Amino acid sequence: MWWLALVGTSLLPLVLGSFPFSSTLASNQATGQPLYQLQWTFDDVRKTITFNVVVHTTGWVGFGLSPNGGMVGSDVVIGWVSGDGKTYFHDRYAFAMATPPIDPSQDWILLSGSESNGYTNLTFTRKWITCDSNDRDIKPDTARVVFSWGAADPADTSLSGQYHGSNRGSVSLNLLGGLVNPPPQPSDAKNFTIAVNEVVIPAEPTTYWCTGFKLPSEIITQKRYITQISPKIDGMYVHHMQLYQCLSLNETTDLGMGYDCIKATKTIRSCRLGRPIIIAWAVGGNDFIYPNGIAFPIGGRSDEQYVVIELHYNNPSMTSGVRDSSGFLITYTSIAPTYEAGVLTLGYSVTSLMIIPPRDPSFAVYGTCDSTCTTTAIPSTGINIFANMLHTHLVGRAVTFRHLRMNSSCGGLQELPPVDQNLQYDFDFQQTNVLTSPVNVLPGDVLQVACTYNTTGVNNVTVGGLSTHDEMCMTFAVYYPRVELGACLSGYDHTNYIPFASSNFAQADYVALTTLLQTQTGLSLFSGIKSIFGTLAWTQQQLSDFQAAGPNGNSYGYCYARNGSYLQQVNPAIAVKCVYSASNTCEATSATPDGTLTARGARNLPAMGGILLTIFAIIVIHIS
Repeated sequence: MWWLALVGTSLLPLVLGSFPFSSTLASNQATGQPLYQLQWTFDDVRKTITFNVVVHTTGWVGFGLSPNGGMVGSDVVIGWVSGDGKTYFHDRYAFAMATPPIDPSQDWILLSGSESNGYTNLTFTRKWITCDSNDRDIKPDTARVVFSWGAADPADTSLSGQYHGSNRGSVSLNLLGGLVNPPPQPSDAKNFTIAVNEVVIPAEPTTYWCTGFKLPSEIITQKRYITQISPKIDGMYVHHMQLYQCLSLNETTDLGMGYDCIKATKTIRSCRLGRPIIIAWAVGGNDFIYPNGIAFPIGGRSDEQYVVIELHYNNPSMTSGVRDSSGFLITYTSIAPTYEAGVLTLGYSVTSLMIIPPRDPSFAVYGTCDSTCTTTAIPSTGINIFANMLHTHLVGRAVTFRHLRMNSSCGGLQELPPVDQNLQYDFDFQQTNVLTSPVNVLPGDVLQVACTYNTTGVNNVTVGGLSTHDEMCMTFAVYYPRVELGACLSGYDHTNYIPFASSNFAQADYVALTTLLQTQTGLSLFSGIKSIFGTLAWTQQQLSDFQAAGPNGNSYGYCYARNGSYLQQVNPAIAVKCVYSASNTCEATSATPDGTLTARGARNLPAMGGILLTIFAIIVIHIS
């Protein structure tokens, strides 16, 4: 049986300011006119999310959540406003490349529908988790949003004769990663720009470009506080940017001058090594606004007076002559916040000794901040992580920011709920996400970044490095109060690989590898590892043995202070005694067998910023 929801349109008008997040999913390429606009908000207490779509059509509108950006397996809704002003709306599921049937459990709830000036506007809501096997859970990770529309209203719920043609698409969005109620900017807010100027992007697949700047004189003489950082992206070649604080730069050679970061001056290179970061941005990211009472301190006579901006240019076609002037617009105030914020870099150090084998759908790498570092650098009351940006490259598929703490009743390390997690990671969509609640990290805690890679179709090892085709496993945690810790990284001891090499390489290759690991660095190490590991057939047993080789041995840990000094130690393998398991908090908003909505479903509608939404009639019609 099918169910069709018919809703009267006599609703109090929605105020679009109720939707703090928005994205234009499709636009006219010639005119720039928006064709499909999405707005949304969420309630992290009720665990509900509300969407508003405005689509340039007087026909039907489709919207959904996909496992991979395709149609099959998608949780979708389709709705339209008929000629007599009635809105038709149904929760469906796409089990094949065919018209999605109506879901027996109607978990997406229509709030309003209207049609005006050639646009259809639908507003609808649902719980993050519905417990319907035909629905996709909404979590704080990357959602693959699918959308479509048609030119005419369907004659009935079968959608017979309706096809979207080219009016469709998919985008990656983090639906739960924003600040729902950002505070207004202070009355004395000012801003300045840190950006490169007409850089000619090298005709190379990957370039890291570094430029130094001196802070404005007002900020140098007296401490100020950053309240918002907005990326200013000039074109399509910038993959990510980072802004470092620097104790000193050479004002003759470093300021305003651009360099390939690897070939830059010693002062610029040293600024990037373990120095504190103001902001990390990657493709897909938006403005970062600090919550009320928290801001990032900058300047003052006793603090850093210089910054270095690092831009990663991704130019796979090696196009020449492209110029770029990207950077950041930084908004600041003189009003001191309740808490000063900092950014902590965590994960696996960038080195060719991070080796990921080919043809493995789920190879894991772990970068660990050991208890020695957190005990040394974190005060007794701890730090509170309130936002975070996870980061890998092309073969990264999932990242978990783990939080471990000693627990005597557990007999060792207990894994707490993840600080952040993205099991649907998308290299082309990365942003700093505000956590639903701050996570308190205490001295002695262990922080670990666990990255999973899919190298199916890759024929040689992938190693750690700066290139898009190399890999990283990192996260950038935004926290308060600021401490003197700038970065905490680790990397497997190269001797972890020796037993594996002894069992799997020919004698000549084994000798060559052991010599390489002990004597070479940089490009020689990179090319040598690719060459020697490229001789392996990589059987399933070899993949399994190599997975165990790295994390089950020692790691080198690097605990960087804000001034660039660091503590290095050898850490044993992490042994987690009590593994975290998420509880099942599933509560579905569902339809009863007779098709009426449960009272619980009605009770959990979001308040929409205090605006009362009154639905005059919800009528459910049974079609046999």
